[in-house]
Amino acid sequence: MKKIILTVFIIVIAVALFKCYSVYSGYQSFKTTAIDVPAGTTVVIEKGNTWNSAAKKLAEAKVITDAKQFMWMVKEKDFGKSLKTGEFEFSGAMNPEEVAKKIMSGKVKLYSFTIPEGYNKYDAAAVFKGLEWMNGNDKFLGICHDKNFLESIGAKNKQSCEGLLFPSTYSFPRGSDIIAVMKKMADQMKATLAKYQTEIDKSDMDVYDLLKLASIVEKETGVKSEQPQIASVFLNRKRIGMKMQTDPSVIYGLLPKFNGNITKKDLMTDHPWNTYTRYGFPATPLCFPGDSAIKSVLHPDETKFLYFVATGKGYHYFSRTLKEHNAAVEHYQVQGRRDKFVY
Repeated sequence: MKKIILTVFIIVIAVALFKCYSVYSGYQSFKTTAIDVPAGTTVVIEKGNTWNSAAKKLAEAKVITDAKQFMWMVKEKDFGKSLKTGEFEFSGAMNPEEVAKKIMSGKVKLYSFTIPEGYNKYDAAAVFKGLEWMNGNDKFLGICHDKNFLESIGAKNKQSCEGLLFPSTYSFPRGSDIIAVMKKMADQMKATLAKYQTEIDKSDMDVYDLLKLASIVEKETGVKSEQPQIASVFLNRKRIGMKMQTDPSVIYGLLPKFNGNITKKDLMTDHPWNTYTRYGFPATPLCFPGDSAIKSVLHPDETKFLYFVATGKGYHYFSRTLKEHNAAVEHYQVQGRRDKFVY
């Protein structure tokens, strides 16, 4: 009887040891075996989540094969206090330790958006509205006109953020707040202007007027090589006391209801942006100007040009006198625009 009991005991111990070895061997294999994770696989670790809940999410997303074994590894490696939150993207061959280390690194998935040079606040609002990953993405225009926001970016007493945010491509994690994003864009504009501080100090314009003129240049031509010439025209007009007379300023005053056709009546209807009826620069910048447009105002070509007209090929013909300009208009402009001489 004792032999039977001893035999049974030995068998039980052997089975237990075998199971322990199998579990241990499986766990060791789990730690070192990489899984080929499909590109674009994301897992969101939210504030308040634990490693245990993170492990379950990772298993559900098939980033790891076993949540329990993953937790064993977390405890073995003493990863407990290193959990980061955010949206993490996984792809390619990754073993569980690599997965855990990516989460601990805090390198969350970033989403990019672009505000092109020459976009105005209405254009930007449309871009932001499409960014479902950003908190407050539908509030751009309201924030753009908010006094507290404007004061926070050093624009106290300004009407809006028009011209004060730098147009570029930006990347942020999911859940970013639109105010923080807009402040980052404002900081980038300040950094861009800081590069030209010496030239700004030597000019007869303050920074806001510089941005107004840069925005006019940005809207008048899409050809960067022409921008120093365009800038020279408006600086020459300013120097002799001539009105700026730029269509984009008239159009801006009609936004957001402008239908795409500017009329002679529009040119003659006074408003704070109409540079045909008023001297000087428009009330605000007309768009978000880029580095090239800003530089062109501070480093314009030396010319005596006072006029220019579109040639229809993306470029412009520049003239010194109204007589020469009228001839250029006659040559380049189609019937129906011949009553418009100044552009």
